Amino acid sequence: MLLHNVPKSDAMKDIVLVIPEGETSAVAITGITMVFDVANMIAGPVFKVRVASPIMTSEVRMGRYGVHIDSCLSEVKKADLVIIPPLNRHQKEGVAQNAALIEWLRYMRIHQHAELGSVCTGAYFLAATGLLDGKEASSHWAWIDELKLLFPKVNWVPACIITDTEGLYTSGGTFSSFNLILYLVEKFVNKEVAVRISKELEIDYGRSSQLPFMIFNNQKHHADERVLAIQQFMEQHYDATLKLEELAKQFGMSRRNLIRRFKSATGNTPRTYIQRLRIEEAKRMFESSDRNISETMFAVGYTDVNTFRELFQRYTGFLPSAYRRKFRPGQGVNILE
Repeated sequence: MLLHNVPKSDAMKDIVLVIPEGETSAVAITGITMVFDVANMIAGPVFKVRVASPIMTSEVRMGRYGVHIDSCLSEVKKADLVIIPPLNRHQKEGVAQNAALIEWLRYMRIHQHAELGSVCTGAYFLAATGLLDGKEASSHWAWIDELKLLFPKVNWVPACIITDTEGLYTSGGTFSSFNLILYLVEKFVNKEVAVRISKELEIDYGRSSQLPFMIFNNQKHHADERVLAIQQFMEQHYDATLKLEELAKQFGMSRRNLIRRFKSATGNTPRTYIQRLRIEEAKRMFESSDRNISETMFAVGYTDVNTFRELFQRYTGFLPSAYRRKFRPGQGVNILE
């Protein structure tokens, strides 16, 4: 690895990577430390990275992997930045299990003025501190609906790979941690070093959206049985012309009451919900068949190409033609194109 002619920084940042109790991700921890290590190789000693655990131990086992522990959490009194990796599952239970960690995060932020960052479902812990209330935050798109229910005061922005609000950072899925660390390297050192790391490790620099990876999960984490029945009907007839007046009458509701209850239960209006169902089906068609854009558009219930293009780009970040080229079967990558 060539290290010459790279701008260096005199600012040494003390980074603490905290391993919460529960089933966490070894790849997130090793990936984060690796990117910081490469930053040090390129720019000199600009980051001091420690891995801390709530319990006194020299190693934490994560399945077949072991992660070396530098410090017990109680020994960490100061840090410039604390990063919380994700739990792989049982996130709600993990919040209760890590109550002491959550209080420690609050202490570090309020009394020691540390910056805090979360990777993927690490956002559960950061949101549980209350420090994200009224602020934008992100996480893996698959967990956003549950996070909205648990922490409604946070302004969740699922399309974003990274958010930065006054030194509180969040990021998308586990491998998006690389994008977050590149962002931090650019912020704390400089852009040239961040770009150099992206080239050395072949990380897509400057990626800002997780829209292309999002799968609409139909928003059924609620207890309104009438709305659930309406959702099921819409899923079965997404390609038909659905009029709200007729839908409301069919399910014994007024149009106004239907819109209100549907929005309250799912977070979307009925119109937005059907749009997302149709675009999700269009994505599947592009990914699994050789249908062209017009055939796909008609199959999911649209007749106007401009409307279809606009909605498709809104929900995926791609125009239909670009998405089809990227994801359709048998598409290879020609580096000469």
